[in-house]
Amino acid sequence: MPRVAPPLIAGWCAALFVYGLTAGPLYRTESLRAAVGAECLRGHWLYPVLYGEPFLTKPPGHYAAIGLCSLPLGGVTAATARLPSVVAATVAVLLMYGLFRRELGERAGLLAALLLPTSVLWLDKVPSAEIDMTLVGWVTAALVLFHRALESESRQAHPSRRVGLWCGALLCVAAGTLTKWTAPAFFYLTVIPLLCWRRQLRLLFGWRHLLAVGVAAGACAAWAAAVAGQVGWDVLADTVRREAAYRFNPPPKATGYPWGEVVTYPLLVLAAHLPLSAFALATLRPGFARRWDDRGRRLLQLLHCWTWPSLLFWAVVPNHNVRYALPLSPGLMGLGVVGVIGWCMRSREAEARAGTPRVPRAACPPVCLPKPARADKPPVAPRRFALRSGSRLRGAVVAFLVCWLAVKIVFVEVVVPRRTAGRDAEATAATLRELVPPGETLYLFRLKDEGVMFYYGRPARRLHDPRHLPRPGYAVLIRREWDDRAAFGGAEPVRWMYDQQGDPLVLVRTR
Repeated sequence: MPRVAPPLIAGWCAALFVYGLTAGPLYRTESLRAAVGAECLRGHWLYPVLYGEPFLTKPPGHYAAIGLCSLPLGGVTAATARLPSVVAATVAVLLMYGLFRRELGERAGLLAALLLPTSVLWLDKVPSAEIDMTLVGWVTAALVLFHRALESESRQAHPSRRVGLWCGALLCVAAGTLTKWTAPAFFYLTVIPLLCWRRQLRLLFGWRHLLAVGVAAGACAAWAAAVAGQVGWDVLADTVRREAAYRFNPPPKATGYPWGEVVTYPLLVLAAHLPLSAFALATLRPGFARRWDDRGRRLLQLLHCWTWPSLLFWAVVPNHNVRYALPLSPGLMGLGVVGVIGWCMRSREAEARAGTPRVPRAACPPVCLPKPARADKPPVAPRRFALRSGSRLRGAVVAFLVCWLAVKIVFVEVVVPRRTAGRDAEATAATLRELVPPGETLYLFRLKDEGVMFYYGRPARRLHDPRHLPRPGYAVLIRREWDDRAAFGGAEPVRWMYDQQGDPLVLVRTR
């Protein structure tokens, strides 16, 4: 099994993550991420830039990753823009494989690696140029390292090892923060409940954790200082403040707090993780944890704290979206894997009570499980035993994975082409390249179609005052601006086009 697992996991990740990398043009905000990532290749690595202006609503981590993946080609393409999500998803799968293998054995680790990406959210976000999966990779790395740090504390490992694990975990949090601002929330919404549960809250105020926090905070502060030195503290602070206000305050048009979403949001997240989320709910049953030894219980505690506090938090916060819950997905899917293992344990116990003959070892499915504990014996380590309840689980898992692979094929070959059909970003961009002379900078004002501008692929700059439009020059106006074309000093139309939503775009020339 140790020799089979790595190539099997690699092939599974390739089938789910690499397949579809070039399927269809960039969709919705994928174009925005790719356009900002392309600016990295023009020298803007420190902070995001869009149309010549600082674009600080998100940190630069994901955009820099797009730039690094695009360096060998010398330019950003749909495939290179989506490649960071592939790398991050693969890293998350390998980390969960290692976590389960260490706690429950090789076969449980393989089962976790195979089932982790079988979620609708993963189907849509890998491969994708969106930020979410990159954040998942950093949060998963941080929490797995934190779990190892707690283990080293309980074992009184060498001080340098404990400090290294703590610093590694917090540096992953820092990298996640420089990818998306919400990374610390996911980390500490797991850490604080877990330490309270284990009665180890004192570790939060221990010098090793505080040192690691100082190192991570220092890295983030150094980046902020470097950015502020170029754009100013006011610009940086105001952008971050507005981003936080948008996420944590209801929009002005809302009629009060959306209480109904507090109930519907967790249901939507659970629905997006079916069928494993049903098994995850089974782990909440009283007495479920008593079936496991200490290592299994510690894993359960980590996964519970990884999942439910963050789910509750994002249910309460307004302006939420199901994809915001993606960093808790490994915890929820991990609970589902443990629930599947627990279901098999109950099946074996039922068969034993019914006097079902034992099945030969060759028919055992690829999962390691504990024998049911006798009343006079403590629970035993799951990793030492193999399930002997027949091939039903193995057959069910294989059938499910085959079905999921079929779903992936349908998504790539049918859903992706249909949802991008008729958007015509590449065709509109090609028309712009034909009409705007090479070497001319294209100006825009309130246009927000990054898909067209990304595929345009030439210098573009945003202006805020029509009086600043160079003469002669070229600009793209939306319908509202064209209706007020007198403000642009008699700009003459060159071509009437349409953006991805079907709204008019007018290429104009000033003289």
